[in-house]
Amino acid sequence: VRTPATCYAAGVVVNAAGAWCDVIGTLAGACPVGLVPKRRTAFTFAVPRDTESAAWPVVAAGGEEFYFKPESGGILASPADETPMSPCDAFPDDYDVAVAIERIQRATTLDIRTITRKWAGLRSFVAHRTPVAGMDAERPGFFWLAGQGGYGIQTSAALARCTAGLIVDRRLPAEIAALGVAEEELAPRRAQTESVNTG
Repeated sequence: VRTPATCYAAGVVVNAAGAWCDVIGTLAGACPVGLVPKRRTAFTFAVPRDTESAAWPVVAAGGEEFYFKPESGGILASPADETPMSPCDAFPDDYDVAVAIERIQRATTLDIRTITRKWAGLRSFVAHRTPVAGMDAERPGFFWLAGQGGYGIQTSAALARCTAGLIVDRRLPAEIAALGVAEEELAPRRAQTESVNTG
């Protein structure tokens, strides 16, 4: 990489650009993995008066129409939306917030009057909806780390171990493989093939 100040070089480049991974991959001359960024809306609202919610569990509708849980003295909720869109700085859609409020109020005794905060983010998926972690078969030195969907926080430690093992030792760490994870399941070529077949 040449910049006005200096040049940078590395034997391996890790493409961990989230929703922009396919964009970066294309710039590197790699075949896209078929990543689809999907917007997820969330918001918080005040706990009803005289209600102690700190010990509440996560509550999710059976059909994944909404979920809510205690969060920082209030309640965090979402319509569990997955709206496909191009990579961007996502913003919440007021309609999605209204849908979640209506669903929660219909299913519970909660009366949601005031939204204290709302936001949205992009959760990125490939066709098989499992993470992609591996060296690109056609671009040596270009490593994909993409498609964590909504599980990036929960899987980050394990995926970091996978990434380090696949780059440094060219294999999955023994403790990860012992859990039944196979390199082929994470390989970019699997996602690239499925992307072409479903494209």
